[in-house]
Amino acid sequence: MLKSLLKTAFYRFGYSIHKVRPAISAGSVEEKDQGRLRGLIHAGDPYQNFPLADYPEDLQGWGSQSPAFDQLLEKVKPSRIIEVGTWKGGSAIHMAGVARRLGLSPEIICVDTWLGAVEFWTDQTDPERYLALKCRNGFPTVYYQFMANVIHRNCQDLITPFPQTATIAGLWFRRYGVKADLIYIDGSHEEDDVYADLISYWDLVRPGGILVGDDWNWDGVRIAATRFAREQGLQVTQLADKWYLEKPAA
Repeated sequence: MLKSLLKTAFYRFGYSIHKVRPAISAGSVEEKDQGRLRGLIHAGDPYQNFPLADYPEDLQGWGSQSPAFDQLLEKVKPSRIIEVGTWKGGSAIHMAGVARRLGLSPEIICVDTWLGAVEFWTDQTDPERYLALKCRNGFPTVYYQFMANVIHRNCQDLITPFPQTATIAGLWFRRYGVKADLIYIDGSHEEDDVYADLISYWDLVRPGGILVGDDWNWDGVRIAATRFAREQGLQVTQLADKWYLEKPAA
């Protein structure tokens, strides 16, 4: 009861009693493998024998080609990118193209359940959300559209799918000591979910790196990002249609 009252009081003033997850212990995959992580995530090539003819390209999405990506990739020059919430892969494919123009070849790890956020399940007539899930026997199949889009754009050498929840993927990254120069948060828009993503992924940003997010106009996103930044003594910077937090250099 007391904990609940304290939590309510802290939230009312814009704070949380949650703590950032403890630092990653020494002895990580970073020291052993500076190359791709795909082999740790998948037992084989996930793109092998994909039925591409069954899935014409469909890159429908939101904010996928934002100029913010171009500016941030040029600023950070990432060797690894983690995207949390990828939908049909539009932003990951755009980042892959920007990286190539900059002469970079980062592995872009796309974390998503491909099951859709809350708003995807509230209107069964919405062609951009519920219907775009392309449910088969009641289960979404949009993951395969993502895979097809990556292949259509010849980005499979850079983009690695990680079909998992943001929380479990974050724990997996910690277990292997995986960090990234750029982490893009674009999953659930619910305040608690966004805050949980920030807790899970902030420590995975390398010093000097950037955590960037989408959908600043959503109340849940804006409240969670502002609260987290205040608690960490950080400044939220808005860039085009995105917002970001910069990790101090070591």
